[in-house]
Amino acid sequence: MRSGERADCQDSYCRKLPGTKGFGEFVVGRYFESLGYRWIHHDYNVFGGNRLGKYPAAEEVLRKYFGDERYEQGRQFFSPYIHVQEPDLLIYRPDFSEVRFAEVKRMDTNDRLNEAQIRGLALLKLLYDCEAEIFYVAEEGKDVPDRSFVWEF
Repeated sequence: MRSGERADCQDSYCRKLPGTKGFGEFVVGRYFESLGYRWIHHDYNVFGGNRLGKYPAAEEVLRKYFGDERYEQGRQFFSPYIHVQEPDLLIYRPDFSEVRFAEVKRMDTNDRLNEAQIRGLALLKLLYDCEAEIFYVAEEGKDVPDRSFVWEF
């Protein structure tokens, strides 16, 4: 697994990524699978930057969870002047009773959060009252530094 191998990955986007690209997302996605969730990496849009219908599987999940009106209202948020980034993973219950989001950072690549990612996580929590979490993926047995942070806008 350390080499990035994920032929058994349930997410088609993540499965086709080369090498270890997207491997942290795969690890977090597999964790949520073990808890009975499904997940989508990358191929979704909540804030309206893509045309409707581009990601039909994710759109179905979001519409069933939020309802058509709430989903479409959220898509009105897109602005070319305020950069907001959706988290890496859309995570959901197969019965659409819960939707949550996860931003994944790998410790071995020194990956860091940026302001657009923080804005996206905050908006998902504030506008939709969804769990929006940050996961740090590290090799087992490695020391993991404290990642507490404060962002001011």
